[in-house]
Amino acid sequence: MMNIWQQAQQDTLVSQNYVYFDTGAAAPPPKPVIDAVKAYLDKTAEQGIYLPSFRKATYQQVEVCRKKMATFIGAKESEIAFTKNGTESICLIARGISWQAGDEVIIPDTEMLSNISIWQLLAEEKGIKIVTVQADKQGVISPASIECAITPKTKLISFVALSNITGVMQPVQAICEIAQKYRVLSHVSASQAIGMYRVNVQSWQCDFMSFCGRKGLRAIEGSGICFVRESLIPLLTPMLVGWWNSSIAPKTGTVILPKTAKRFEAGCPNIPAIISLNSALDYASQLGIEQIEIRNQTLTQYAMQKLATIPNIEIYGPDNSNQRIGIIPFNIKGISSDLLMQKLEAKNIIIESGHFMATAILQFYNIEKMARLSLHYFNTEKEIDLFINAINDITKE
Repeated sequence: MMNIWQQAQQDTLVSQNYVYFDTGAAAPPPKPVIDAVKAYLDKTAEQGIYLPSFRKATYQQVEVCRKKMATFIGAKESEIAFTKNGTESICLIARGISWQAGDEVIIPDTEMLSNISIWQLLAEEKGIKIVTVQADKQGVISPASIECAITPKTKLISFVALSNITGVMQPVQAICEIAQKYRVLSHVSASQAIGMYRVNVQSWQCDFMSFCGRKGLRAIEGSGICFVRESLIPLLTPMLVGWWNSSIAPKTGTVILPKTAKRFEAGCPNIPAIISLNSALDYASQLGIEQIEIRNQTLTQYAMQKLATIPNIEIYGPDNSNQRIGIIPFNIKGISSDLLMQKLEAKNIIIESGHFMATAILQFYNIEKMARLSLHYFNTEKEIDLFINAINDITKE
C-alpha cells in the first residue's frame, strides 16, 4: 500500500518522464486538479457556459473556493479576492492605496521584479520614496533593520515571505509586528510560501497578502489571490470596475461596489483557474499543511547535504537548512549554470538557471547567474540522488 508521498508522486504525471525540480517557477498540478478543470471545460462544451443551472452551480463553486481559501490562510471570506497571479495582486494593492508625495515604502533588497517595478512607477508618478533595507549576506531580513528604516513618513512595508532566490523563510510575523507598532501598513508577497508551509494572516498580522496558485499550491497558471484586511477594504480604491463587481444605483447613477474584497475583481472570473484552486486546496488539505512542511524541510535538508558533497560547488543562502525550505541556488566552478541546466534536461532532470532578479546576492558573490533547485513534497530522495549523480557525471565530462 502506497504512503501519501508515493501517492502524491503518482498523481504528479510529469514524474513519469522527468525529475522535476522547478516548483519555484511553477509546480505541475496533481492529476485531481487537472481532472477537475477538464470536467468543467467538458461541461462548457456539452452544455454551454451560460446554461442557467450550470452557471448558478459554477458561481456557487467560486464562493465555495473563496471560503476554502479563507480557511486555508486564516482569513475571512470577505477578505479574499481572486486575481490572475501574484503580480496583479501586488499592483491592485499598490494602485489602490492613496499616496501623497513624500510617502515612504520600505522594500528589502531581497525582492523580485513583481515587488519592485510597481513601486518604481509610483515613485515616478506620485513622488513616493522607496527606502531599501539590506538583508544580510545570506538573504535574511533583520526585523531590527526594518525598524531602523521607519520614519514618520513610512506608509508601507512590502516584502517576500519565502525568497524565490535563496529559499529563506523570512521572519514575517516579527516584521509585521513592527509595522503595527508604528502604525505602518504591511504587505507580504507569499507566492513561494503558499502551499509549502503554513501561512496564516492572523498569526502574521499582515494588512495585505498576495500570491499566485501555480507554485506550492499546485493550481494551474492564471490563478492568484489578493488578501485585504477587512478594515482596509473600503480604503483601497479598486483599479478594475465593471460587470461582476459593481452596479449602478437607478435613481442617482452612483456606482455601487461590494463591501468585500470582491470589489477588486472585475469582469468574467477565470473559472478554470478558480476551479483548479478549489481542487488544489482540497489536495493540500488532505495531505495536511503541517505534514507538507515537514516533508519539504526533510527533502531540503537531504538535498543540502548531498549537494555539499559535490566538488567545487558554491551554495548560496543560509548555511542553516532550517532557515530555508524548498529552494537551493548554487553554482559549480568550471561549468556555467545555463550549460548545467541544458545537460540536466538532456538527462530528463529539470532545474532552472538565471539571475532571478537577485541583484544584491549576485553582487555580493560576484556572479552573474546561478542554478536553482526547487523541490516540493512530490519529489523523493531517490530523485535527489539521481540529480546528484547526474551532476557528478557532467562535471567529469
